[in-house]
Amino acid sequence: MSKILPTVMCVLALGLASCGGSGSSAIASLVDSAAEQRAGVVKAIREATDAVAALDGESTDADVTAAAAAIGAARTAVRDADTLSGEETDAFDRLISSLVRDLDDKRMQAAAYVGEVFSALDSAGIGDIRVTVRHGAAPMMSGTVPGTPPTSVADLETAGTTGQLDGWRGGTYTAADNAAGTEDTVVLYTNIEPPGMQPFAGALGKYSAANGLDVDGNLPIAADTDTTLIASSSFPTGPAIRTHDAGMDGTAEVVGSFDGAVGAYVCTPAQGGACTSSVTQGGGYTLAGGSWKFVPAMGAMVATTDTEYQYFGWWMRETGDSVAISAFHVGEGGAADEFTGLAALQGQATYTGPSVGQFALQPQVGDPSAGAFNATATLQVDFGDGAVEGTVQGTVDDFTVNGVPMPWSVELGTAGIGADGSIAASGGNTAGTVWSISGNAASSSSTWSGQFHDVNADRVPTAATGTYSATYDGLGHMVGAFGTTQ
Repeated sequence: MSKILPTVMCVLALGLASCGGSGSSAIASLVDSAAEQRAGVVKAIREATDAVAALDGESTDADVTAAAAAIGAARTAVRDADTLSGEETDAFDRLISSLVRDLDDKRMQAAAYVGEVFSALDSAGIGDIRVTVRHGAAPMMSGTVPGTPPTSVADLETAGTTGQLDGWRGGTYTAADNAAGTEDTVVLYTNIEPPGMQPFAGALGKYSAANGLDVDGNLPIAADTDTTLIASSSFPTGPAIRTHDAGMDGTAEVVGSFDGAVGAYVCTPAQGGACTSSVTQGGGYTLAGGSWKFVPAMGAMVATTDTEYQYFGWWMRETGDSVAISAFHVGEGGAADEFTGLAALQGQATYTGPSVGQFALQPQVGDPSAGAFNATATLQVDFGDGAVEGTVQGTVDDFTVNGVPMPWSVELGTAGIGADGSIAASGGNTAGTVWSISGNAASSSSTWSGQFHDVNADRVPTAATGTYSATYDGLGHMVGAFGTTQ
């Protein structure tokens, strides 16, 4: 029975004086206390409800622990609310008991998810991964999940960004096909630079005599010209052969752009002929009927895009009860001959940068858990004796899961450097990995590999990317990727 009721009955039967003289203030105090306690209980139960509702198959142990703590706080709030009626207390207890059942269900879902991710990391993941990266846009992915036809994902949307780490900008991208029950998640880091501008011609220009410019700084449209760079509203956009009449000076002039630089196309008709333009099969234009050239406007500029960049990350595809995961790394635009002097390099260098990946741990290593991690990769490079390529070894440490530090480290065993800048097992260099938890190392048959990129003026690679896998006594699995710079 509420403590308010006896006080109210006393006042009604005997009067205020008989109940202590200051009964009105006592009643007010009890009413205020009950309202305050009731509000506190409702708030605690709401917070516990939200914490449990937020749990899903990818929730970490910390998330589950926090939800359990919120339920405990709600129980404490009810127990300490001594002004509530018995009926209210019972109703609140029933709500909390329902939350406990929901939490148990979520625990089971989390354990099942750990098993799914564990199996995915223990088996073949997504193979033949290809990625298209554009600055400021979600990547386009393609690959093959074992047992299924090749798949492509072009509708990824940005789910979050992580800012810039050591020159690498990261993002999380997702896409869900509700009809097929498939969800894709990609975490990707890249050092691609934003587009810029440069003069069409001149000392710092993109085009010069090497690109075919004539002495007047104009670009003749020749057989080897990339005509997909031609644009003009006066040229046809579909099947057509359009004639361009010559003016008083005997030439035809069409306003347009080449490679984004504004200017005009000028054609001197062939004897007895007429200047024409038409769409070329596969893209671009055929400019015929005379001698064509592009005349850039004064100060014309062209947009520049980064053509040599790297990226790395992981891709997870969930379909029903099936999960497939793989890590990847790629370098775009590297010259085929940029490592010709690699064998002559001597000395040592260190490369560091971010690493991301997925893991799963079975209960024997602690609470079952699975999910994404962030870490730091460090490579120690010995470029050799000047006669043959050298070796690379390293570590991955500073692991965090949802911002919580993990007592993990992964040793990247010695790997050989190939003549093409590749980093892989060779000869007696096994490129093995060893995963340690709280300083306890576990044997593993997993390996790692990588690739150097972007040789500088001193013929030294400026970046190295790679992937690795590691196991922990058959109770833990992880795959990761990294991007490092010297």
